Amino acid sequence: MKVHLIHNSEIDAPRITLEIPDDYPDSDALVAALENLVSAVVTLTVSQRGQLIQLPVTDILFIEATGHQVAAHTRTGVYRVNHSLTAVGAKLPSEFMRVSKSAIVNTRQVYALTKTLTGNLIAFHDSPKQLYASRRYYSPLKYRLEQKGLL
Repeated sequence: MKVHLIHNSEIDAPRITLEIPDDYPDSDALVAALENLVSAVVTLTVSQRGQLIQLPVTDILFIEATGHQVAAHTRTGVYRVNHSLTAVGAKLPSEFMRVSKSAIVNTRQVYALTKTLTGNLIAFHDSPKQLYASRRYYSPLKYRLEQKGLL
């Protein structure tokens, strides 16, 4: 593999373009590994009990807006986010996806997606927390999870 680095002052985030042969094995795995590499260094500034914390986005299960407050949920805690859900969603890596008008989910943390009479329930790895996806976002979420082999 050859790596060619170009410095560009006109962009604000790294951009990666891969050229691979047509018969390259596991190109999806390569893309997934690069996405994980990028998301591993990203943090979100949140607060809890008056402390500002740099929370790694890989720890976040979902981000939810309730009234005028936005909260980031992890397996072990809930943190307040001092920005709107739309503003936070624009900063998050591609593995995050809106699942309702009031929630964004980390697709890497999704364990199960269940369609029920009362809604589309999302369950997470190693957590009792659950979240509902609206009908509008159910199909795109299911498609993305299947594309990444997460379901």
